[in-house]
Amino acid sequence: MAYTVVESYTHAKTGRDEDNEDRIVTVPGFAAVIDGMTPQDKSLYSGVSPALICTERLSECIGRFAQEISCYDAVTALTDCIADYYREHHIIENVSNHPHKRMGANIILYSDHRKEVWFVGDCQCSIDGVVTTNEKLVDQLMTDMRITIIRSYLETRDLEDLYEKDLSTLHIQPFLRQQYHHQNNQTDSPLAYTVIDGFPVIRDQVKVINVKEAKDVILASDGYPVLKEDLAQTEAALAHLLKNDPLCYFLKPNTKGLEKGKDSFDDRAYLRMKV
Repeated sequence: MAYTVVESYTHAKTGRDEDNEDRIVTVPGFAAVIDGMTPQDKSLYSGVSPALICTERLSECIGRFAQEISCYDAVTALTDCIADYYREHHIIENVSNHPHKRMGANIILYSDHRKEVWFVGDCQCSIDGVVTTNEKLVDQLMTDMRITIIRSYLETRDLEDLYEKDLSTLHIQPFLRQQYHHQNNQTDSPLAYTVIDGFPVIRDQVKVINVKEAKDVILASDGYPVLKEDLAQTEAALAHLLKNDPLCYFLKPNTKGLEKGKDSFDDRAYLRMKV
């Protein structure tokens, strides 16, 4: 590998490795962070986490890439490997008609041959200290809704009560389910967003960053609310948030907060490289 891994770390929000739906991939010519997405309805997957199935298949697919593959050929191959699962398990019609049942993932991938970073979905990167994100409008709207609900509850309830049971998450569940209708929806809508889910991506939402002149590249999932220049500082920023705003509603608003008994509000993955 021409690139050199400086630091890599991934951790499940539950603290149990077997639950981790984020994955780091480092193979000759490519490095990636994959953020598996848990669908609202998991009934098609026989009790196995669809996010784990998805990240495993995507990891294997990246390992088969030709060194010179282009961004869009790579995205097509990743999409096809998920579509193949649907066909193999005879659920392609079901997930076509019910987007909230699809497995999926956000992915950020570095091509050493092309010296490019490719975004599909809302992962993030830092290129020589300059952070780039890829947030989607529908998440911003869900976050705004959740924060409004929390503030309304705080007029009559203590913060500790909401931390014990975050009622805001319950209230936005129907809307989170509805947002899947915008996932890889090819209609011209500001709410449409793209991920790897076995269906054609929205091509103009795939972000490509040239890093030919870069030296330090960091790829990370959105389990890190703040991306710093090294892992220790990034972990410290997360710890500060979880201590001072466990509901994730004012320091760094999010669609979900820290649940009692868990290590964080989301799984997380961080990969720092010299390129």
